Amino acid sequence: MQVRRGVDGRRMRGEQRRGELLRATLAVVERDGVAGVSHRAVAAEADVSVASITYHFPTLDDLLVDALTWAAEDLAAELHEWGSELGARPADELARVIEHSLGRRRGRTLAVYELYLYAARRPDLREVAGAWLEPLTEIARAFTADPHKARLLVAALDGLLLQALIGAHEVAPADLSALLEVLR
Repeated sequence: MQVRRGVDGRRMRGEQRRGELLRATLAVVERDGVAGVSHRAVAAEADVSVASITYHFPTLDDLLVDALTWAAEDLAAELHEWGSELGARPADELARVIEHSLGRRRGRTLAVYELYLYAARRPDLREVAGAWLEPLTEIARAFTADPHKARLLVAALDGLLLQALIGAHEVAPADLSALLEVLR
Protein backbone atom coordinates (compact mmCIF):
# COMPACT_ATOMS: atom_id res chain seq x y z
CA MET A 1 0.00 0.00 0.00
CA GLN A 2 1.36 3.36 -0.99
CA VAL A 3 0.93 6.34 1.32
CA ARG A 4 0.08 9.57 -0.46
CA ARG A 5 2.19 12.47 0.58
CA GLY A 6 0.78 15.87 0.00
CA VAL A 7 -1.16 18.61 1.60
CA ASP A 8 -3.28 17.58 4.55
CA GLY A 9 -6.74 18.88 3.66
CA ARG A 10 -7.86 19.11 7.27
CA ARG A 11 -4.81 21.13 8.24
CA MET A 12 -5.29 23.43 5.27
CA ARG A 13 -8.98 23.97 6.13
CA GLY A 14 -8.00 24.59 9.76
CA GLU A 15 -5.45 27.24 8.76
CA GLN A 16 -7.99 28.81 6.44
CA ARG A 17 -10.56 28.93 9.25
CA ARG A 18 -7.98 30.46 11.64
CA GLY A 19 -7.28 33.16 9.04
CA GLU A 20 -10.99 33.89 8.70
CA LEU A 21 -11.32 34.15 12.48
CA LEU A 22 -8.33 36.49 12.72
CA ARG A 23 -9.78 38.71 9.99
CA ALA A 24 -13.08 38.72 11.90
CA THR A 25 -11.20 39.63 15.10
CA LEU A 26 -9.60 42.60 13.34
CA ALA A 27 -13.01 43.65 12.04
CA VAL A 28 -14.30 43.66 15.64
CA VAL A 29 -11.24 45.65 16.77
CA GLU A 30 -11.83 48.11 13.90
CA ARG A 31 -15.45 48.57 14.93
CA ASP A 32 -15.35 48.25 18.73
CA GLY A 33 -11.71 48.37 19.82
CA VAL A 34 -9.79 45.72 21.73
CA ALA A 35 -12.25 46.03 24.63
CA GLY A 36 -15.05 44.88 22.31
CA VAL A 37 -13.36 41.60 21.41
CA SER A 38 -15.01 38.52 22.84
CA HIS A 39 -15.44 35.00 21.55
CA ARG A 40 -19.11 35.79 21.02
CA ALA A 41 -18.42 39.05 19.10
CA VAL A 42 -15.88 37.36 16.83
CA ALA A 43 -18.21 34.39 16.27
CA ALA A 44 -20.98 36.77 15.23
CA GLU A 45 -18.63 38.67 12.91
CA ALA A 46 -17.38 35.43 11.32
CA ASP A 47 -20.86 33.88 11.27
CA VAL A 48 -19.67 30.76 13.09
CA SER A 49 -20.42 29.17 16.43
CA VAL A 50 -18.63 30.23 19.60
CA ALA A 51 -17.36 26.65 19.84
CA SER A 52 -15.55 27.14 16.53
CA ILE A 53 -13.73 30.15 17.95
CA THR A 54 -12.80 28.46 21.22
CA TYR A 55 -11.59 25.36 19.34
CA HIS A 56 -8.96 27.48 17.56
CA PHE A 57 -8.44 30.08 20.31
CA PRO A 58 -9.25 28.64 23.76
CA THR A 59 -8.72 31.94 25.55
CA LEU A 60 -9.40 35.52 24.62
CA ASP A 61 -5.71 36.19 25.17
CA ASP A 62 -4.83 33.54 22.54
CA LEU A 63 -7.17 35.26 20.10
CA LEU A 64 -5.77 38.75 20.73
CA VAL A 65 -2.13 37.62 20.63
CA ASP A 66 -2.63 35.79 17.35
CA ALA A 67 -4.61 38.71 15.90
CA LEU A 68 -1.77 41.08 16.83
CA THR A 69 0.82 38.76 15.31
CA TRP A 70 -1.20 38.29 12.13
CA ALA A 71 -1.93 42.02 11.76
CA ALA A 72 1.71 42.96 12.32
CA GLU A 73 2.91 40.41 9.76
CA ASP A 74 0.26 41.54 7.26
CA LEU A 75 1.19 45.20 7.71
CA ALA A 76 4.92 44.46 7.50
CA ALA A 77 4.39 42.61 4.20
CA GLU A 78 2.32 45.50 2.84
CA LEU A 79 4.94 48.04 3.92
CA HIS A 80 7.75 45.98 2.35
CA GLU A 81 5.79 46.07 -0.90
CA TRP A 82 5.33 49.84 -0.67
CA GLY A 83 9.01 50.30 0.19
CA SER A 84 10.14 48.38 -2.86
CA GLU A 85 8.01 50.65 -5.10
CA LEU A 86 9.17 54.07 -3.90
CA GLY A 87 10.44 55.06 -7.33
CA ALA A 88 11.89 58.41 -8.32
CA ARG A 89 9.65 60.53 -6.09
CA PRO A 90 9.70 58.84 -2.68
CA ALA A 91 8.05 61.80 -0.91
CA ASP A 92 5.01 61.44 -3.16
CA GLU A 93 4.93 57.70 -2.50
CA LEU A 94 5.16 58.29 1.25
CA ALA A 95 2.20 60.65 0.98
CA ARG A 96 0.30 57.88 -0.85
CA VAL A 97 1.10 55.40 1.94
CA ILE A 98 -0.21 57.86 4.54
CA GLU A 99 -3.31 58.65 2.46
CA HIS A 100 -3.96 54.93 1.94
CA SER A 101 -3.54 54.26 5.68
CA LEU A 102 -5.99 57.01 6.59
CA GLY A 103 -8.42 56.49 3.72
CA ARG A 104 -9.22 53.08 2.37
CA ARG A 105 -7.34 51.27 5.17
CA ARG A 106 -8.37 53.60 8.01
CA GLY A 107 -10.15 50.85 9.94
CA ARG A 108 -7.18 48.51 9.67
CA THR A 109 -4.78 51.29 10.68
CA LEU A 110 -6.93 52.03 13.71
CA ALA A 111 -7.08 48.32 14.60
CA VAL A 112 -3.31 47.97 14.30
CA TYR A 113 -2.77 50.92 16.64
CA GLU A 114 -5.29 49.44 19.10
CA LEU A 115 -3.37 46.18 19.10
CA TYR A 116 -0.06 48.05 19.19
CA LEU A 117 -1.14 49.75 22.41
CA TYR A 118 -2.39 46.42 23.75
CA ALA A 119 1.17 45.13 23.28
CA ALA A 120 2.51 48.06 25.31
CA ARG A 121 0.93 46.41 28.35
CA ARG A 122 2.27 42.97 27.42
CA PRO A 123 6.08 42.67 27.36
CA ASP A 124 5.84 39.32 25.55
CA LEU A 125 4.08 41.02 22.63
CA ARG A 126 6.37 44.00 22.17
CA GLU A 127 8.65 42.25 19.70
CA VAL A 128 5.67 41.22 17.56
CA ALA A 129 4.15 44.70 17.68
CA GLY A 130 7.48 46.26 16.82
CA ALA A 131 7.85 44.01 13.76
CA TRP A 132 6.14 46.55 11.54
CA LEU A 133 8.63 49.27 12.52
CA GLU A 134 11.40 47.66 10.47
CA PRO A 135 9.71 48.04 7.06
CA LEU A 136 8.70 51.58 8.02
CA THR A 137 12.33 52.28 8.91
CA GLU A 138 13.41 50.84 5.54
CA ILE A 139 11.05 53.30 3.84
CA ALA A 140 12.46 56.12 6.00
CA ARG A 141 15.97 55.21 4.82
CA ALA A 142 14.93 56.38 1.35
CA PHE A 143 14.91 59.88 2.82
CA THR A 144 17.99 59.82 5.02
CA ALA A 145 21.09 57.69 5.41
CA ASP A 146 21.27 58.56 9.10
CA PRO A 147 19.73 55.66 11.11
CA HIS A 148 18.83 57.98 13.98
CA LYS A 149 16.94 60.31 11.65
CA ALA A 150 15.19 57.34 10.03
CA ARG A 151 13.90 56.23 13.47
CA LEU A 152 12.79 59.82 14.17
CA LEU A 153 10.92 59.92 10.87
CA VAL A 154 9.10 56.70 11.78
CA ALA A 155 8.21 58.14 15.20
CA ALA A 156 6.96 61.36 13.58
CA LEU A 157 4.86 59.39 11.08
CA ASP A 158 3.38 57.41 13.98
CA GLY A 159 2.43 60.69 15.64
CA LEU A 160 0.93 62.11 12.45
CA LEU A 161 -1.10 58.95 11.88
CA LEU A 162 -2.40 58.90 15.45
CA GLN A 163 -3.34 62.58 15.31
CA ALA A 164 -5.14 62.04 12.02
CA LEU A 165 -6.98 58.98 13.36
CA ILE A 166 -8.40 60.94 16.28
CA GLY A 167 -9.24 63.88 14.04
CA ALA A 168 -6.89 66.28 15.80
CA HIS A 169 -4.79 66.99 12.73
CA GLU A 170 -5.18 66.27 9.04
CA VAL A 171 -1.99 65.16 7.32
CA ALA A 172 -1.27 67.38 4.35
CA PRO A 173 1.47 66.80 1.75
CA ALA A 174 3.06 70.05 2.95
CA ASP A 175 3.40 68.49 6.43
CA LEU A 176 5.30 65.55 5.00
CA SER A 177 7.52 67.79 2.90
CA ALA A 178 8.35 69.95 5.92
CA LEU A 179 9.03 66.89 8.08
CA LEU A 180 11.32 65.38 5.46
CA GLU A 181 13.16 68.68 5.07
CA VAL A 182 13.79 68.87 8.83
CA LEU A 183 15.17 65.34 8.89
CA ARG A 184 17.47 65.63 5.86
